Amino acid sequence: MGPHWSQVRLVAKLLSAVLAFAAGVALAGHESGLWHFSPREEFRLAAVSVTLLFLASVVSAVQQWRADSAEVTLRNVQRGVTHALHALLFRIQDETGIDVRDLGATVHLCARTGLWPYRRERLVPLTRVRFRATSASGTTWRPGVGVIGRCVALGKLLVVDVAALDRQLEGTTEAEWQELQQLERREPPEQSLTLGMSYREWQRARGKFSVILATPLIGQGATRSKILGCVSVDIMVPDPGSDSYRLLSDEAVRFAASAAAYEISNVLAAST
Repeated sequence: MGPHWSQVRLVAKLLSAVLAFAAGVALAGHESGLWHFSPREEFRLAAVSVTLLFLASVVSAVQQWRADSAEVTLRNVQRGVTHALHALLFRIQDETGIDVRDLGATVHLCARTGLWPYRRERLVPLTRVRFRATSASGTTWRPGVGVIGRCVALGKLLVVDVAALDRQLEGTTEAEWQELQQLERREPPEQSLTLGMSYREWQRARGKFSVILATPLIGQGATRSKILGCVSVDIMVPDPGSDSYRLLSDEAVRFAASAAAYEISNVLAAST
């Protein structure tokens, strides 16, 4: 209801603006003598203009109050999520020996963006935790695209050695990439080499991370559970060790990631 209601509000605002403009033009024409209205019609036009201005002021005030309230809620959510991600990264360091400065963690949430009928589901970053600077891929991830997109689409925990995939795909041309994607459509998504990415998206993302773990955020919908997004943990390039994939695939790490996702889901549920 939320996204659709936002569009209804937008249409209502545009309609109110058009009506106020039309009433204002009509009154201006009357005052300049271009056309004439009876006193009753003149009053009605003035009443419409004043009413629309009043409603616009009320709506603006309510929206400002809601925006301030939403900002406070967002800060509280981000604080709780950041705490959970810090705890997760230090837990992984304790379990694997990987320096926490070589790790990063991000929470992405599913959100529909754009105007109807062009609304598309995207994975929007809520909180990132990293102790060392790195360049972002610049890609807007979507369900089914990339490691986190595959995690959301499949609804299960994934650990992917993306550095190994980059080496395997080294030298692939755009035409070869498209041909490979055609072949992958007949195979299980778990066996995908392209991870649903376009050739350009792969070019932007390659060489930035070594191993990525992603686990879904599961919330409770009206009638059943639903995927809210995902929690991802990554090891940056250059890889500090030769067995990072095995370490992140460890059962204790998987359990810690799932526990963090459960805690974050509770934080999100408490904010709604």
